[in-house]
Amino acid sequence: MIELGISQAQSQFTKLLSQSVLVVDKKSHNKKAVILPYEEYERLVKRASASKSQEEGIFDRFVGILDDDFKTDDAKYNRIVS
Repeated sequence: MIELGISQAQSQFTKLLSQSVLVVDKKSHNKKAVILPYEEYERLVKRASASKSQEEGIFDRFVGILDDDFKTDDAKYNRIVS
């Protein structure tokens, strides 16, 4: 994968469409975007949709405040939720 600054990616955009590219803000070192060829994107989507975790749902095994059975003895939390 090629790593380019934002201005570099803007000036070379049409040439980059056939490559995997990571666009980075060089001043703040933040990742800003990824450019993928459609075939690679399609392959990733197919693999993700075939994954068993996708069928079960990401929160199926989550235990916490989103769980209906969640109980706590925190009085402040219980006052807010009630």
